[in-house]
Amino acid sequence: MKKKITLLLASILFFFTLSSCKTSNISKESNKKVILTSFTILEDMVRNIAGDKFKVESITKTGMEVHGYQTTPSDLIRGSKAILFVENGFGLELWSEKFISNLDVQRISISDYLKPIFISEDAYKGKPNPHAWISPKRGKKYVDIVTRELSTLHPEQSKVFKQNAKAYKNKLSKIDEDFSLFLNTLEKKKKFLVSCEGAFSYLAYDYGLKEAYLWPVNAESQITPKRMSRVINLVKENSIPAVFCESTVSSESQLSVARETGAVFGGNLFVDSLSDVDGPASSYLDLLTHNLNLLKKGLNSIQQN
Repeated sequence: MKKKITLLLASILFFFTLSSCKTSNISKESNKKVILTSFTILEDMVRNIAGDKFKVESITKTGMEVHGYQTTPSDLIRGSKAILFVENGFGLELWSEKFISNLDVQRISISDYLKPIFISEDAYKGKPNPHAWISPKRGKKYVDIVTRELSTLHPEQSKVFKQNAKAYKNKLSKIDEDFSLFLNTLEKKKKFLVSCEGAFSYLAYDYGLKEAYLWPVNAESQITPKRMSRVINLVKENSIPAVFCESTVSSESQLSVARETGAVFGGNLFVDSLSDVDGPASSYLDLLTHNLNLLKKGLNSIQQN
């Protein structure tokens, strides 16, 4: 009988200890200062730099289109609890100005510290291409910008930010080397990156690729007969082995290009959003690696015609 009572008391004590630990952890998490980002890729970057000192969240969820996102009342509630909002800029977040105007929060815009590549045609001609993070080389600049600005705003955590950033940049440098090794050794005639959205200008510039696309930005994701014809002719004339699309838009138009030209459809690259945790691009580093692997497989393939 005594043994049963002892076991019962031990179980009760264990339960209350476990409950106390959970309550304590929840309390610690809820007491952390909140940094809000505009999209999931920035969320992952900032979290890797800020570490566990802050709670980092994204306004947009995984798989969502960023350009034309419409904020909700719950977004404003989340924003009211944040001490900082981190955005890409360059016109990526068409909604951010109105969103920020309703909040009393500090702001970091990556575009304030980064030299853009400009879109060269159509309605967006002369406007900055916002997708600089798609190039690992530019990704490292993002890390530098975020680290510097966070350190300025929170100098007491500067040492932690810089240590985290150094480790993170080392991983980015390895991916940068992998991109360079593959693309520098790729046959010149295969150095074309054909996508749905013109989101790869920085990657193309940094690694010596020629870029072609069906539309300049996803906010204008309407394919015209003229654009379709131009891309089809380019793929045929240059025997481009593969064409690609992006994870947040329909690949139907690009599949038509593949059927018409005999090129391989190389799959969906990740651009504006991470995947969910079970997907191939659940972090920024995974996104870059996934894109590189698709490019390797696609650009090394042989046209079917």
